[in-house]
Amino acid sequence: GLQESMLETVIPRGEGDRVMVVLGPHAGKVGRILEREPERSRVLVQLQREAGRVLQLDYDAVCHYVGRHEDD
Repeated sequence: GLQESMLETVIPRGEGDRVMVVLGPHAGKVGRILEREPERSRVLVQLQREAGRVLQLDYDAVCHYVGRHEDD
């Protein structure tokens, strides 16, 4: 019974925190926050398995990731 309007996007506060991409062509991939742009509601994310790939994503396209790390 939840509606999208009832939800609020929560982005980790620290740079280096892990997020998962949940929207778009990179959905399901995990990365680390390089930079936050709160005034534009965007983050720069470096994908975990693609070291050279950096994405600029809206807050709604990512979520805090608390799962296992590939080094665990």
